[in-house]
Amino acid sequence: MLAKFWAWWKQWRMNWMDYPLRQGMVWADRYRIEQYIGEGSYGQTYRCTDEHTGKAVLLKRSKPSKRAVGRRLLQRESDVLQALHHPQIPRWLGEAVHRREAALVMELIEGLSLERLMMERSQTYTQQQALQMVRQLLHPLKHLHAAGFVHRDVRIPNVLVCGDRVYLIDYGLACPIGEEQPVEASALSRKHEPSGFADGWEAVKQRMRAPEPASDLHGLGHLFLFLMYASYEPAEGQEERSWEEELTLDSEVKAFIQGLLEGCWYTAAECEQALHEFVYSDDSRNKYDGEVY
Repeated sequence: MLAKFWAWWKQWRMNWMDYPLRQGMVWADRYRIEQYIGEGSYGQTYRCTDEHTGKAVLLKRSKPSKRAVGRRLLQRESDVLQALHHPQIPRWLGEAVHRREAALVMELIEGLSLERLMMERSQTYTQQQALQMVRQLLHPLKHLHAAGFVHRDVRIPNVLVCGDRVYLIDYGLACPIGEEQPVEASALSRKHEPSGFADGWEAVKQRMRAPEPASDLHGLGHLFLFLMYASYEPAEGQEERSWEEELTLDSEVKAFIQGLLEGCWYTAAECEQALHEFVYSDDSRNKYDGEVY
Protein backbone atom coordinates (compact mmCIF):
# COMPACT_ATOMS: atom_id res chain seq x y z
CA MET A 1 0.00 0.00 0.00
CA LEU A 2 2.78 2.40 0.94
CA ALA A 3 4.68 1.56 -2.25
CA LYS A 4 1.61 2.37 -4.38
CA PHE A 5 1.10 5.65 -2.57
CA TRP A 6 4.76 6.59 -3.04
CA ALA A 7 4.58 5.79 -6.77
CA TRP A 8 1.41 7.88 -7.08
CA TRP A 9 3.04 10.76 -5.21
CA LYS A 10 6.13 10.71 -7.42
CA GLN A 11 4.00 10.74 -10.58
CA TRP A 12 1.79 13.54 -9.25
CA ARG A 13 4.84 15.60 -8.35
CA MET A 14 6.36 15.12 -11.82
CA ASN A 15 3.08 16.14 -13.46
CA TRP A 16 2.92 19.22 -11.24
CA MET A 17 6.53 20.18 -12.02
CA ASP A 18 5.92 19.77 -15.75
CA TYR A 19 2.58 21.57 -15.84
CA PRO A 20 2.55 23.77 -18.97
CA LEU A 21 3.54 27.41 -18.64
CA ARG A 22 0.67 29.86 -18.31
CA GLN A 23 -0.42 31.68 -21.44
CA GLY A 24 0.59 35.33 -21.30
CA MET A 25 3.50 34.93 -18.89
CA VAL A 26 6.89 36.27 -19.96
CA TRP A 27 9.57 33.60 -19.63
CA ALA A 28 13.18 34.67 -18.97
CA ASP A 29 12.07 38.32 -19.20
CA ARG A 30 11.80 38.01 -22.97
CA TYR A 31 9.50 35.31 -24.36
CA ARG A 32 5.76 35.78 -23.94
CA ILE A 33 3.94 32.44 -23.92
CA GLU A 34 1.19 32.44 -26.56
CA GLN A 35 0.33 28.75 -26.91
CA TYR A 36 1.38 25.39 -25.52
CA ILE A 37 2.09 23.13 -28.50
CA GLY A 38 3.08 19.80 -26.99
CA GLU A 39 5.80 17.78 -25.33
CA GLY A 40 8.25 14.94 -25.83
CA SER A 41 10.31 12.79 -23.54
CA TYR A 42 12.39 15.63 -22.11
CA GLY A 43 11.02 18.91 -23.45
CA GLN A 44 7.91 21.04 -23.94
CA THR A 45 7.31 23.34 -26.90
CA TYR A 46 5.54 26.69 -26.96
CA ARG A 47 4.64 29.30 -29.49
CA CYS A 48 6.02 32.56 -28.11
CA THR A 49 6.50 36.19 -28.99
CA ASP A 50 10.04 37.48 -28.63
CA GLU A 51 9.45 40.82 -26.91
CA HIS A 52 12.84 42.09 -28.08
CA THR A 53 11.99 41.63 -31.76
CA GLY A 54 8.20 41.26 -31.80
CA LYS A 55 8.53 38.07 -33.85
CA ALA A 56 6.89 34.70 -33.24
CA VAL A 57 9.35 31.96 -32.22
CA LEU A 58 9.29 28.39 -31.00
CA LEU A 59 10.59 27.83 -27.47
CA LYS A 60 11.54 24.32 -26.38
CA ARG A 61 11.85 24.15 -22.61
CA SER A 62 13.47 21.26 -20.77
CA LYS A 63 11.03 19.52 -18.46
CA PRO A 64 11.76 20.51 -14.86
CA SER A 65 11.20 16.91 -13.73
CA LYS A 66 14.09 15.73 -15.92
CA ARG A 67 16.48 18.09 -14.13
CA ALA A 68 20.11 17.95 -15.33
CA VAL A 69 19.41 15.12 -17.79
CA GLY A 70 16.81 17.20 -19.62
CA ARG A 71 19.13 20.21 -19.74
CA ARG A 72 21.99 18.13 -21.18
CA LEU A 73 19.78 16.62 -23.87
CA LEU A 74 18.40 20.03 -24.79
CA GLN A 75 21.97 21.33 -25.09
CA ARG A 76 22.80 18.46 -27.46
CA GLU A 77 19.87 19.41 -29.65
CA SER A 78 20.90 23.06 -29.56
CA ASP A 79 24.46 22.19 -30.59
CA VAL A 80 23.19 20.20 -33.58
CA LEU A 81 20.84 22.95 -34.78
CA GLN A 82 23.57 25.58 -34.51
CA ALA A 83 25.62 23.59 -37.01
CA LEU A 84 22.79 23.33 -39.56
CA HIS A 85 21.75 25.95 -42.10
CA HIS A 86 19.11 24.69 -44.50
CA PRO A 87 15.74 26.11 -45.63
CA GLN A 88 13.94 22.89 -44.62
CA ILE A 89 15.41 22.81 -41.10
CA PRO A 90 14.21 25.23 -38.36
CA ARG A 91 16.79 27.97 -37.73
CA TRP A 92 18.54 28.07 -34.37
CA LEU A 93 17.86 31.46 -32.76
CA GLY A 94 19.37 31.12 -29.32
CA GLU A 95 19.23 29.69 -25.83
CA ALA A 96 17.58 31.02 -22.69
CA VAL A 97 17.71 30.30 -18.98
CA HIS A 98 15.04 31.01 -16.38
CA ARG A 99 15.92 30.11 -12.81
CA ARG A 100 17.18 26.52 -13.17
CA GLU A 101 15.30 25.82 -16.39
CA ALA A 102 16.82 25.92 -19.87
CA ALA A 103 15.22 26.50 -23.24
CA LEU A 104 16.13 26.34 -26.90
CA VAL A 105 14.72 29.07 -29.15
CA MET A 106 14.24 28.38 -32.83
CA GLU A 107 12.33 29.45 -35.91
CA LEU A 108 8.58 28.84 -35.72
CA ILE A 109 7.37 26.85 -38.72
CA GLU A 110 3.72 27.48 -39.53
CA GLY A 111 2.38 24.19 -40.77
CA LEU A 112 0.84 20.83 -39.89
CA SER A 113 2.68 17.57 -39.35
CA LEU A 114 2.07 14.62 -41.64
CA GLU A 115 0.67 12.85 -38.60
CA ARG A 116 -2.00 15.51 -38.02
CA LEU A 117 -2.83 15.74 -41.71
CA MET A 118 -3.41 12.01 -41.88
CA MET A 119 -5.05 11.41 -38.51
CA GLU A 120 -7.15 14.55 -38.16
CA ARG A 121 -7.86 15.45 -41.79
CA SER A 122 -7.82 11.97 -43.36
CA GLN A 123 -5.18 13.05 -45.87
CA THR A 124 -4.11 10.30 -48.26
CA TYR A 125 -1.26 10.13 -50.75
CA THR A 126 -0.76 8.62 -54.16
CA GLN A 127 2.38 6.71 -55.03
CA GLN A 128 3.75 9.76 -56.86
CA GLN A 129 2.94 12.12 -53.97
CA ALA A 130 4.61 9.81 -51.44
CA LEU A 131 7.67 9.55 -53.68
CA GLN A 132 7.74 13.35 -53.93
CA MET A 133 7.69 13.54 -50.13
CA VAL A 134 10.69 11.23 -49.96
CA ARG A 135 12.54 13.35 -52.51
CA GLN A 136 11.89 16.57 -50.59
CA LEU A 137 13.05 15.05 -47.30
CA LEU A 138 16.29 13.86 -48.86
CA HIS A 139 17.38 17.52 -49.17
CA PRO A 140 17.59 18.32 -45.43
CA LEU A 141 18.90 14.83 -44.71
CA LYS A 142 21.68 15.33 -47.24
CA HIS A 143 22.67 18.56 -45.49
CA LEU A 144 22.47 16.88 -42.08
CA HIS A 145 24.68 13.97 -43.12
CA ALA A 146 27.20 16.25 -44.82
CA ALA A 147 27.46 18.21 -41.55
CA GLY A 148 28.35 14.98 -39.75
CA PHE A 149 25.05 14.25 -38.00
CA VAL A 150 22.26 11.70 -38.15
CA HIS A 151 18.63 12.49 -37.23
CA ARG A 152 17.54 9.02 -35.99
CA ASP A 153 13.86 9.95 -35.75
CA VAL A 154 12.50 10.36 -39.29
CA ARG A 155 8.77 9.84 -38.73
CA ILE A 156 5.48 11.45 -39.73
CA PRO A 157 5.16 13.53 -36.51
CA ASN A 158 8.52 15.13 -37.33
CA VAL A 159 7.66 16.28 -40.83
CA LEU A 160 5.82 19.60 -41.16
CA VAL A 161 4.02 20.60 -44.34
CA CYS A 162 3.82 24.32 -45.05
CA GLY A 163 2.43 25.12 -48.49
CA ASP A 164 4.57 23.30 -51.05
CA ARG A 165 7.53 22.91 -48.69
CA VAL A 166 8.20 20.22 -46.11
CA TYR A 167 10.38 20.61 -43.02
CA LEU A 168 12.24 18.02 -40.99
CA ILE A 169 11.94 18.96 -37.31
CA ASP A 170 12.78 17.65 -33.81
CA TYR A 171 16.49 16.98 -33.50
CA GLY A 172 16.25 15.69 -29.95
CA LEU A 173 17.68 12.28 -30.87
CA ALA A 174 20.21 13.60 -33.40
CA CYS A 175 23.86 12.84 -32.75
CA PRO A 176 27.23 12.91 -34.53
CA ILE A 177 27.71 10.07 -36.99
CA GLY A 178 29.29 7.11 -35.22
CA GLU A 179 28.70 8.45 -31.71
CA GLU A 180 26.56 6.39 -29.40
CA GLN A 181 23.70 8.21 -27.70
CA PRO A 182 24.16 8.95 -23.99
CA VAL A 183 22.61 6.36 -21.69
CA GLU A 184 20.13 8.88 -20.27
CA ALA A 185 18.89 9.79 -23.76
CA SER A 186 18.33 6.13 -24.63
CA ALA A 187 16.37 5.62 -21.42
CA LEU A 188 14.12 8.59 -22.12
CA SER A 189 13.46 7.59 -25.73
CA ARG A 190 12.31 4.12 -24.64
CA LYS A 191 9.49 5.62 -22.58
CA HIS A 192 7.64 6.91 -25.63
CA GLU A 193 6.41 4.45 -28.24
CA PRO A 194 6.69 6.37 -31.52
CA SER A 195 4.02 6.28 -34.17
CA GLY A 196 4.55 6.48 -37.89
CA PHE A 197 5.65 2.99 -38.90
CA ALA A 198 4.03 0.47 -41.19
CA ASP A 199 5.52 -2.31 -39.06
CA GLY A 200 5.79 -2.51 -35.28
CA TRP A 201 8.26 -0.20 -33.59
CA GLU A 202 10.30 -3.03 -32.10
CA ALA A 203 11.00 -4.39 -35.57
CA VAL A 204 12.73 -1.21 -36.71
CA LYS A 205 14.08 0.34 -33.48
CA GLN A 206 17.61 -0.99 -33.79
CA ARG A 207 17.94 0.23 -37.37
CA MET A 208 16.35 3.60 -36.61
CA ARG A 209 18.55 4.39 -33.62
CA ALA A 210 21.89 3.38 -35.11
CA PRO A 211 24.20 6.45 -35.27
CA GLU A 212 24.71 6.17 -39.02
CA PRO A 213 23.09 7.92 -42.00
CA ALA A 214 21.50 4.72 -43.30
CA SER A 215 19.22 4.71 -40.24
CA ASP A 216 17.56 7.91 -41.52
CA LEU A 217 17.00 6.30 -44.91
CA HIS A 218 15.46 3.30 -43.16
CA GLY A 219 13.05 5.65 -41.39
CA LEU A 220 12.32 7.36 -44.69
CA GLY A 221 11.35 4.03 -46.23
CA HIS A 222 8.87 3.38 -43.42
CA LEU A 223 7.53 6.92 -43.77
CA PHE A 224 6.77 6.24 -47.45
CA LEU A 225 4.94 3.04 -46.52
CA PHE A 226 2.96 4.82 -43.84
CA LEU A 227 1.80 7.40 -46.40
CA MET A 228 0.72 4.64 -48.74
CA TYR A 229 -1.11 2.71 -46.02
CA ALA A 230 -3.23 5.79 -45.23
CA SER A 231 -5.51 4.84 -48.12
CA TYR A 232 -5.12 1.06 -47.92
CA GLU A 233 -8.29 -0.91 -47.21
CA PRO A 234 -7.88 -4.68 -46.91
CA ALA A 235 -10.62 -6.94 -48.17
CA GLU A 236 -12.94 -8.30 -45.51
CA GLY A 237 -11.43 -11.37 -43.88
CA GLN A 238 -8.10 -10.90 -45.63
CA GLU A 239 -5.09 -12.09 -43.67
CA GLU A 240 -2.20 -9.72 -43.03
CA ARG A 241 0.48 -9.91 -45.70
CA SER A 242 3.78 -8.17 -46.39
CA TRP A 243 3.70 -4.60 -47.66
CA GLU A 244 5.05 -5.82 -51.01
CA GLU A 245 1.88 -7.90 -51.38
CA GLU A 246 -0.64 -5.49 -49.86
CA LEU A 247 0.34 -2.25 -51.58
CA THR A 248 -0.07 -1.63 -55.29
CA LEU A 249 3.26 -0.11 -56.30
CA ASP A 250 5.18 0.05 -59.54
CA SER A 251 7.97 -2.51 -59.58
CA GLU A 252 10.71 0.14 -59.74
CA VAL A 253 9.19 2.07 -56.82
CA LYS A 254 8.97 -1.14 -54.81
CA ALA A 255 12.63 -1.85 -55.53
CA PHE A 256 13.61 1.68 -54.46
CA ILE A 257 11.74 1.41 -51.14
CA GLN A 258 13.28 -2.00 -50.52
CA GLY A 259 16.65 -0.32 -51.03
CA LEU A 260 15.82 2.28 -48.36
CA LEU A 261 14.77 -0.38 -45.87
CA GLU A 262 17.70 -2.69 -46.59
CA GLY A 263 20.44 -0.07 -46.38
CA CYS A 264 21.49 -0.08 -50.03
CA TRP A 265 22.74 3.51 -49.70
CA TYR A 266 24.81 4.87 -46.85
CA THR A 267 23.98 8.59 -47.10
CA ALA A 268 21.10 10.72 -48.34
CA ALA A 269 23.34 12.04 -51.13
CA GLU A 270 23.85 8.52 -52.49
CA CYS A 271 20.13 7.81 -52.17
CA GLU A 272 19.20 11.05 -53.94
CA GLN A 273 21.47 10.15 -56.86
CA ALA A 274 19.90 6.71 -57.08
CA LEU A 275 16.40 8.22 -57.06
CA HIS A 276 17.37 10.69 -59.78
CA GLU A 277 18.72 7.90 -61.98
CA PHE A 278 15.63 5.82 -61.28
CA VAL A 279 13.23 8.65 -62.19
CA TYR A 280 15.08 9.59 -65.35
CA SER A 281 15.71 6.10 -66.66
CA ASP A 282 14.32 5.46 -70.13
CA ASP A 283 11.64 3.15 -68.69
CA SER A 284 10.46 5.58 -66.00
CA ARG A 285 10.70 9.00 -67.65
CA ASN A 286 7.15 9.08 -69.01
CA LYS A 287 5.58 7.93 -65.74
CA TYR A 288 7.40 10.24 -63.31
CA ASP A 289 8.81 13.16 -65.28
CA GLY A 290 7.32 16.36 -63.84
CA GLU A 291 5.85 14.57 -60.81
CA VAL A 292 8.88 13.76 -58.72
CA TYR A 293 11.53 16.16 -60.04
